[in-house]
Amino acid sequence: MKLSSVSTSVVEQGLVEAPARLAVATHNDTPTNRWQTLPHEWAFGGMLLLLFIRLAWQAGHTGHYALLFLGYFLFGVSLSWWCSRNPTPLRWRVRLAAYFTLMGLVFYTLPAAVRLLQVPTADTLLQSIDGQLLNLPAADYFKSLQSPLLTDVMVVAYLFFFYYLLFGPGYYCFNDLHRFRLCITGLFSIYAVGLLSYSVMPAGGPHLALHFAAPLPAGPVGRLMLPVIDGSSNGVDVFPSIHAAVSAYLLGFDALYYRRRFRLLLLPCVLLWLSTIYLRYHYLIDLAAGFTLALAGLGVVWLYQRSRLAHAVESEADRAIAPQAAAR
Repeated sequence: MKLSSVSTSVVEQGLVEAPARLAVATHNDTPTNRWQTLPHEWAFGGMLLLLFIRLAWQAGHTGHYALLFLGYFLFGVSLSWWCSRNPTPLRWRVRLAAYFTLMGLVFYTLPAAVRLLQVPTADTLLQSIDGQLLNLPAADYFKSLQSPLLTDVMVVAYLFFFYYLLFGPGYYCFNDLHRFRLCITGLFSIYAVGLLSYSVMPAGGPHLALHFAAPLPAGPVGRLMLPVIDGSSNGVDVFPSIHAAVSAYLLGFDALYYRRRFRLLLLPCVLLWLSTIYLRYHYLIDLAAGFTLALAGLGVVWLYQRSRLAHAVESEADRAIAPQAAAR
């Protein structure tokens, strides 16, 4: 009697577990390594390929600067492929965060590329647009307010950009991978357009192109940091204002997904935008183009979030973490 009960129990358990094992096997057989390319990867990769082609065409051969841009492109492609083979959260974070390094490399390679391409400076054009809008250089409207204290405040506001650039997306990187993907998608689409624009309309900015009656009065912060800021520029990074574009984009993204930080950082961002004019680094038209680019970046996020691509990416990412969650 006991043997019969045991046999019946084993059979029933087998009948119950068989479909479950079949379902698990079917789930595990689902491919999780489809190569999905995000919008910012298309945009950034396209920018790099265009620079490679322009340099190769202009020079008549593939010089080492052209090959550098080709190398940057291949690095981005290989990183995307590597992540797609096993899209774990760690690999996704590496794939997305690597674009900060890639952006920095491109930023400081651009001046040599612009020289090889023999692109004329756009400062005169930008000055004329500002002149039609304002009749005076935008920085001159701050002349009556200039003081060592205000200059120091503006320098701190200008440097705030680098905090927001790193710690804005960084919060999402460590706390919400889905939103980190969204944030990076718009952010580096903006950078792709901005860096390409620097190669087409390079400009040094008012502090280099215009003659001002007197230098800015600076306190200790200004005296220490203004030479550092001037030295960190690549000399062509004016139109559009990436300071305005990126900070406005991150602020808009926070307004959607992190309202408390949006309210906290709204005033620092406004001061940041004013500082780009006060410190004579940008023309007014640069800021207008930057804000337009920020809206475009948010539009990329909006479109991507509602796309089949986003659904497929998130589904594959969820499948990748399912075995880890089951193991715990």
